[in-house]
Amino acid sequence: MLHKLRSVDKPKPGKTGSLFWPLLFSASLALSPISGPAWGQETAENNGTAPNLPLLNRLDALEELRQALSLPTSSIQAEAVTLDGRRLFVVTAPQGDPGSLPPVSQRVRSIEQTLHQLASAGFDPEALQVEVTLDGQTNQPVIRVNGRHLLTITSLDAQFQGAQPMDWAEQVAGIVEEALRTSQRERQPQFLRRQAVIALGILAVVGSLSQLCQRKRRRLQQKRDALQTEYQAIQAEIQERLAGEEQPGVDPVLVEQQAGRKRQESYLELQIRLLRLVQIGLWVGGVGVSLGLFPQTRPLQRFFLVSLRGPLLRLVGVGLATYGSVWLSGLVLDNLFAALRQEQNAPTYRLSKRLSTFASVSKGAAATTLVLLGSLAGLASVGVNIGPLVASLGFIGLGISLAAQDLIKDVINGLLILIEDQFAEGDVIVVDGRGGLVEHMDLRLTQLRNTEGSLISIPNSAIRVVENLSNGWSRVDLGIVIAYENDLEQAIRITEQVALQMYREPAWREKILEPPEMHGVDDLGERGITLRIWIKVQPLQQWRVAREYRRRLKHAFDQAGIQIPFPQQTLWFHSPLEMRIQGLSPEETHRLLHLMESRLEARLRERDPVANDLTN
Repeated sequence: MLHKLRSVDKPKPGKTGSLFWPLLFSASLALSPISGPAWGQETAENNGTAPNLPLLNRLDALEELRQALSLPTSSIQAEAVTLDGRRLFVVTAPQGDPGSLPPVSQRVRSIEQTLHQLASAGFDPEALQVEVTLDGQTNQPVIRVNGRHLLTITSLDAQFQGAQPMDWAEQVAGIVEEALRTSQRERQPQFLRRQAVIALGILAVVGSLSQLCQRKRRRLQQKRDALQTEYQAIQAEIQERLAGEEQPGVDPVLVEQQAGRKRQESYLELQIRLLRLVQIGLWVGGVGVSLGLFPQTRPLQRFFLVSLRGPLLRLVGVGLATYGSVWLSGLVLDNLFAALRQEQNAPTYRLSKRLSTFASVSKGAAATTLVLLGSLAGLASVGVNIGPLVASLGFIGLGISLAAQDLIKDVINGLLILIEDQFAEGDVIVVDGRGGLVEHMDLRLTQLRNTEGSLISIPNSAIRVVENLSNGWSRVDLGIVIAYENDLEQAIRITEQVALQMYREPAWREKILEPPEMHGVDDLGERGITLRIWIKVQPLQQWRVAREYRRRLKHAFDQAGIQIPFPQQTLWFHSPLEMRIQGLSPEETHRLLHLMESRLEARLRERDPVANDLTN
């Protein structure tokens, strides 16, 4: 009988994604050995024999047999007999002693060895004789192949199939005869050559598709590397601003560019990993199908399929599904918050920072939830009853709440900080005397980077009073001290003119929001007169504007002759000072000082003759 190949419908051409058809093809190859017989194998419908493993799918058959015989639940075992990787029929046997090979496995091994020897030795299909005889001693049907004993049909075998022993023996004899004839045909050179051509064709198609996936991966990796370079350039610009005492993220466009590069890089990375999985699926499916084409390698295919159906495969599948869900959730949340930004006609820097912070916290919460659900699904996949565990989650949560009160406080306070918009990533804040740039924030803690580069980690529950230096707008508050000898009106006029000049310049007009406010004399102190001026600026621009304003004001004061006071003291004496040397009278002291002064002048003239000539 010629072997029939399963037909595969050709996909209709259409506008699909670049990954759709490779994924579909790899999935069909990977699942084809599992969902049905491999290419080159025959089914019951093809060869006209009794179905493989009759009643094997009746899950309650074994339990009914145990109940009918009044045997313990685990006293009867059933196992399938195979030939060249094909399941033929089921045999049963009582359970043996623990620690030894079960009797049913010994019985299956003996039957399979006999079938394999018969198939490998070669025989004339026309002379093949499969006989069913009745044992006179046990009164049980015995199946012989060419006079060689194969197996004895027991009452347990027949009752498991719901048939009489002799009827079931006749069905088994027909299955064995057809299996041996099929095995003999599949070992013929003509059949093996045809299967080899099919296997080479499958591997060639798999190799071609894998090469296409590899080329696509390389192009995507080049795009990803280019995005990484752009992202690093933006990060370097931010670091340069920070090194120049200019806070990062001031420009909303720069923040949006950085976030956009990160989203595109994540999407490309997802495509690269999917293509890698496609390649693995292609080769696993192609090799698996090729193994099922030959009778010598079909048992190896069956071994892998049986191994993959165990709990290990389910556990690996749950792990991969959890990992993919975490990855996809992060990508979806990034795109969601990016869409929220695009809905705003002119997204402000504050809105960009808030959305970035919410995106970071949302991705962390989603990842934690998905990992927890994946852990429960993994336990359920390996047979662990998670019902009591789920039911006890309330008590577990109560215990955690009592043991980790600080953690709960951190989470609650972190939520309040986000909802009330107290601060976000990219803000400059001061908490309990410790200030810096908010580099990272989640529901657990907030991390600040101060001007010295130190990373400060503060639990959210410890944040009671926070001073945000970059929320909405900032202000330059300067107190300028001048000496009392200066013209006060002139100093006030110059102080205000310098600020107005900066406000009118285009380069500084973008940073200064409103015209400066000159408040005049703010204090009359010991050092001098204090003049107060306010300049309203963009967030995080107060330091740069203040530095430039001080520089210009110093030059303006120097040109106008306005002095800035410095610490000094003046001593007033109500009577002339008199110097006396102990043991000398005032006249003698005066003559001695005059003599010392004359000698000092003489020595100076000797050292500097040019000065002596000028003096003369």
